[in-house]
Amino acid sequence: MEKKVTRSDSPVESDSDLVFGRHPVAAALKEGRVNKLWLLRGPGGSAVDELVRLARDRRVVFQWVDRQRMAGLAPGAVHQGAVARVSAHAYQTLDDLWALGRPAPLLVLDGITDPHNLGALLRNAAFFGTGGVILPRWRAAGITGVVAKAAAGTLGMVPVVQVANTAQTLMELKEKGYWVYGADEEGDPCDQWDVAFPVALVIGAEGEGLHRLVRERCDRLIAVPGAGKTSSLNASCAAAALLYELFRRGRTPR
Repeated sequence: MEKKVTRSDSPVESDSDLVFGRHPVAAALKEGRVNKLWLLRGPGGSAVDELVRLARDRRVVFQWVDRQRMAGLAPGAVHQGAVARVSAHAYQTLDDLWALGRPAPLLVLDGITDPHNLGALLRNAAFFGTGGVILPRWRAAGITGVVAKAAAGTLGMVPVVQVANTAQTLMELKEKGYWVYGADEEGDPCDQWDVAFPVALVIGAEGEGLHRLVRERCDRLIAVPGAGKTSSLNASCAAAALLYELFRRGRTPR
């Protein structure tokens, strides 16, 4: 009879060190960040076979568990039969970005606290080929299992940098030659955007928008035009629209 999991022997320490879902777990295995892997016992198919192969290649300990144990590992989560304990996310630094040259565009996040929004923003960044994502260390969401799940396997495709002061970082970007554009409903329509490259695009939190000092550091404010039935898009949707516009402009000879 399987031993009942209690608080003292449960592997769960906090949701910040767990990743769940087949694609996020596979991405974490490829990054070499998985310490232990739990898989749902039973027929799993090719996706689970791939997780087992990755775990064995990287010598990661994995364990087959029943549905009750899996539910206890990731309560309320859509785990798809895979949960992994990971080391803390390996954030990049600004120096790491400069070592890549001058990657563009950059996506700068100002006060995004919802982990699902952050995950969606990271997925947008990967889809449109963003050179890096910069987020604040304080009063904002960091990389957790929920974020990794929302990013749908794209975590690790784009460098993520944590900074202590977003407004100061924008000044550093300007010194490196970046033009800083902030998303704001009162800004100029993006279809009339006279873009100067390289670009750093700043996205603020829903409701609050850009913080005052961050807003003041922007060279120009840009809005996504709409039909006017609602005043604004959520952060990830606004970012997707503006990143697409940058992607489109970047493909057009300048």
